[in-house]
Amino acid sequence: MKIKPIIRSFLAAVSFILIIISCKKEEEKVLFTLPSNQINKIVIDKYNHLWIATDKGIVCFAGNKWNPCPDLPVPDKSAVSDALISSNESDTIWLGSMTGLNFFHFNSSEVLNFGQFSKDNSGILSDEVLCLSSDKYNTRYIGTSEGLSIFNNSEWTDWYGRVGEEILQEYRISSVACSADGYTYATTYGGGISRFKYTDAVSGATTYDTVWAGLRTNYINTVIISDDTCQWYGTTKGAAYHTSPFTRLNWTFYSMEDGLISDTVLSIAKDISGDIWFGTTNGVSKLHDSTFSSFTPADGLAGNRVNTIAAAKDGTIWFGTNAGLSKLKNGVWTSYKAR
Repeated sequence: MKIKPIIRSFLAAVSFILIIISCKKEEEKVLFTLPSNQINKIVIDKYNHLWIATDKGIVCFAGNKWNPCPDLPVPDKSAVSDALISSNESDTIWLGSMTGLNFFHFNSSEVLNFGQFSKDNSGILSDEVLCLSSDKYNTRYIGTSEGLSIFNNSEWTDWYGRVGEEILQEYRISSVACSADGYTYATTYGGGISRFKYTDAVSGATTYDTVWAGLRTNYINTVIISDDTCQWYGTTKGAAYHTSPFTRLNWTFYSMEDGLISDTVLSIAKDISGDIWFGTTNGVSKLHDSTFSSFTPADGLAGNRVNTIAAAKDGTIWFGTNAGLSKLKNGVWTSYKAR
């Protein structure tokens, strides 16, 4: 009969220890989180780590572990506008910021070294880097506030758009994407799209706009390439899909009338199932078999303004918003916010 109080005391002690351990683990989980809720870009490396560019620096997130690379100077003092992995096999992250083009090499657990290109020490047009892309040859295309800088084999080339139009100098560059057939697409806010090829020089330049391509607006927020050569554009008047190498042919447009949650499309991604996700100023929409479904903070999304979307190989979709980071996996939403 006297054993029961002993058992109760033992169980109480065990419970107390488990609570302490649980609190300690929870403490460790939140030792480092997002430096800011304003997320500008998410990229996923071959280790399935997320590199998250914010307006207060960059952070890495692996599973439930923040900043697995302890040498990464996080947060940086400057806003990071964009992030890029040079290629799927490369262990190099390129960062666009308001202070130039930065890069570092890393492995699964540490940052190995750093470097920077600025207007003072290289041929980049401006220290205000707006967007980045890379082709299959690891030629890098850097959208700046003064035009497009192309970096190939340690050489720099300036590009402003088709001769006589120079839209990449006159209008702010919003995004850049490279297709498998060698074309690069640079979008602008007000001037439409500049398409061209680059080998050792620029060739085949043309402009997509409301006059020549039938676009509904020349204010283009983003572009991605799907199925090697097809382009998805996010604009201020919905999304546009282009499948032809010819300027005027094979355009499809989507707007709120078709089911988009907003006509201002800021980000686009294609997931492993082939569905297309559209981040807007009023939530996110998914296009599946010609049908849209939409999600907002009421469903679990961190914020209404979805600046960036990244689709992981395990089916997880990541969303960078103006109010934190969200993921959707197996129909379940999880959000992470700065402390």
